[in-house]
Amino acid sequence: MNKYCVNGFKFQTEEVSRNKKTNNSGVNIQGDVDGTGQTIKYYDVIQEIIEVRYSGWLKKKIVLFRCEWFDPSHRGTKVDHQHNIIEVKHTRKYKSYDPFIIAQNTKQVYYAPYPLRRDKTDWWVVIKSKPVGRIEIDNVLDVRIKMMLQLFNNKLMLNWKSHYNILNTYSKNYLLMRN
Repeated sequence: MNKYCVNGFKFQTEEVSRNKKTNNSGVNIQGDVDGTGQTIKYYDVIQEIIEVRYSGWLKKKIVLFRCEWFDPSHRGTKVDHQHNIIEVKHTRKYKSYDPFIIAQNTKQVYYAPYPLRRDKTDWWVVIKSKPVGRIEIDNVLDVRIKMMLQLFNNKLMLNWKSHYNILNTYSKNYLLMRN
């Protein structure tokens, strides 16, 4: 298998994407928390897409991506928080053997080289892709709370307008009866 669609992304292996105008082989996944409390982010390109089927179970399968990760340390990955730019040194690989990730857990990225900077030939800029036909939400709970507050405020406003109209009508009728 050399192509796979998941989470609104179309992934391809590096070999399939090599000479195309669009590149769909870059991946990003969040890993463990390091000693400083920061989540480690891993970047690479997909070498192989593997579908594992479980025998005896109908429709039970899992898709894995095999990658050779770029070095996530400060020598292989630079993050400029001020400008929100992430750079990876594509010539420097992660030393630990941990090549497989579950396809559903990945996000897609692509890499742009520096065209005119000779001092940056080994570095690529990471550009995050947006999923097609989906809206990315960081925290679903926050969205649900905002929706509930909006619903509550709308109902409150409708009730207030309804009570105001009743009071206004009553006041007008009361004034007419007194005159």
